[in-house]
Amino acid sequence: MKLLYLSWCLVTISAVLLVEEDKWRAAVPLVEEGKWRAAVYEHVLVTASDVGCTETVCTRDQAIELMEANLAVLRDNVEEAARQGADLILLPEDGIHGYGFNRENIVPFLEGVPQSADGSNQCALYSAEDSSEYLSEHYVMIQLSCMAQSNGLYVAACLGSVVGDCDHCGPDHGTDCFYNTLVVFDPEGSLVGVYHKYNLWTSELPIYDIDKLPAAVSVETPFGKLGLSICEDLLWRSPVVDLAERDGIDTLLLPLSWWDMFPHQLAHSNEDAWARGLQINLLAADNHVPQDWNSGSGIFTPAGHAAVYHNISTSSTGKLLVADIDIKPRKSHVNWAEFASNNLDHFEDSEDVFTAIVYDDLYNFVKLNSDENTAKVCSDDGSLCCIAEYSAVFESDVFSLGVFSGSHIKDGSVSGSFYIEMCTIIKCDPEDVWNTCTQDMIMDYDYLTRSNTIFTSLKLAGTFSDSTRVFPEALFDEVTLRPELVLITPDGVLSIREKFELQPLVSFS
Repeated sequence: MKLLYLSWCLVTISAVLLVEEDKWRAAVPLVEEGKWRAAVYEHVLVTASDVGCTETVCTRDQAIELMEANLAVLRDNVEEAARQGADLILLPEDGIHGYGFNRENIVPFLEGVPQSADGSNQCALYSAEDSSEYLSEHYVMIQLSCMAQSNGLYVAACLGSVVGDCDHCGPDHGTDCFYNTLVVFDPEGSLVGVYHKYNLWTSELPIYDIDKLPAAVSVETPFGKLGLSICEDLLWRSPVVDLAERDGIDTLLLPLSWWDMFPHQLAHSNEDAWARGLQINLLAADNHVPQDWNSGSGIFTPAGHAAVYHNISTSSTGKLLVADIDIKPRKSHVNWAEFASNNLDHFEDSEDVFTAIVYDDLYNFVKLNSDENTAKVCSDDGSLCCIAEYSAVFESDVFSLGVFSGSHIKDGSVSGSFYIEMCTIIKCDPEDVWNTCTQDMIMDYDYLTRSNTIFTSLKLAGTFSDSTRVFPEALFDEVTLRPELVLITPDGVLSIREKFELQPLVSFS
């Protein structure tokens, strides 16, 4: 085994000298001034469980063999992105070693990675060392460095890293700290970015460690300032909001392994919403596991997606997305509470308020009716009120306007909980709450993603607090994003544009 992967890497490094980059890019359309070309790849994983490495502790050689199966596919897509003229490609979280580990059996998949970017070039270092032991110890870092160098673009990818002699990982985790780590290599193959995931998903807590405090890591490039984050980090103020508002990033990198969590946490809809809400570009690369409803990658801007992929059909595959976006995203100011605060008294209190648990949060709802055109619902303490103006004919679908204001714990991660304010219109029937409103517990994917209800007009607004960051989401039939149908006005109204061919609505939040 060792000779097999050693000979492959030697061939790759030799090939660096043979790359004719100008020929690759000769037929590629030029990038307009002020823009850059981004690429993300949604990957069909070979997981550790596929080869038994989650049931036992595999050897380092066995771990490398599994990781090379993923790296071979990732390498092909890095090369294709380069052929299409990409400046950077983002690869998914867990995309190299997979998932399903515990603290013991992940060890052979880990590598030593500098705790911060030091400019080291593993491709060059291995070429100088020419040692099979060095290759085994730094296998993934060498491959990623060589991918960047041989293709002349930035490569951002995740791997498991280990740091010895840690003093903060706790007695259960020993003296070594394990991190879910995002690394960025520049076109020379040098390490220019290192970030440890801070907001671990609950299943990661027994496996990985976190730094003492969340770190906001950014990378300066010729195409703007990049912020580094991983998956669950998106939902928390630090690092994502801090990167956008305090550090002034232009583009957020978000590798993730995220499945559809209804009604408000589908990967591609959250990615789109955060790009709009924070007024930044956002690159997201997910893993493609259709049987787990795991899909949702894209290249997003404050105005909507430049490229997006979400497909959980059994015949679907991974996908490379490439698109040109502004180096400096165009921003607009929105006062999200203005319209609702100024017009709340013009909306009558809706009768027949009912409650339903949505993703473990207790919402107040009011049903939307065909013979009415306004609705209003408030939280019990009155801290948040949501109003809607609408026109629709409801047949088999029942939609309701909901409000929640309070502590959200289901995505607790390492920080426990966060405060959330939500105004939402979803399919939710007061006569059958459990089977229609509690969507995170519903397994009928057709119900969750399909609709036959067209809103010929729809406006949604809320009396959000000054400290709240608002992330607008609109999902249409088959949970598609339709940026041409979405309008956000400066006074904080989320609307459906009425001059386009309308589509059935799934949710509006």
